[in-house]
Amino acid sequence: MKTASRAGAALGAAVLAALAASGPAQAQPGAASIGSGRGNSSAAVRCVQQGINSIVSDRFATQHDLIGVDGSFGPETDEAVRYVQYRLLGASEADGVVGPRTGDLIMRYQYGNYAACYPYVPTSN
Repeated sequence: MKTASRAGAALGAAVLAALAASGPAQAQPGAASIGSGRGNSSAAVRCVQQGINSIVSDRFATQHDLIGVDGSFGPETDEAVRYVQYRLLGASEADGVVGPRTGDLIMRYQYGNYAACYPYVPTSN
């Protein structure tokens, strides 16, 4: 069981490395907005949750808790998105919807997950 688990992890790392080595990915300006009550894919929500956690870890670790990465855009994710929007984009942007401006911010923090997340997260360019 452990061998299969390690093999799966190694394969996943190899795929991510190959994607990263293929050059910078293009942003996804046509991706749908992500938010509560929208037709979100679980992959898109996971990308948002991972990005929000990276932002909080980097900028607001003492002021906000990390959120669960479960692929479901529930109240915890909504509140965390609003918090990050309010703190980094201003009160007028704190609507809990991940559109292009919030997507740009989230994608800057995706690091190793950029290639895997760019098809799902809306960006401005």
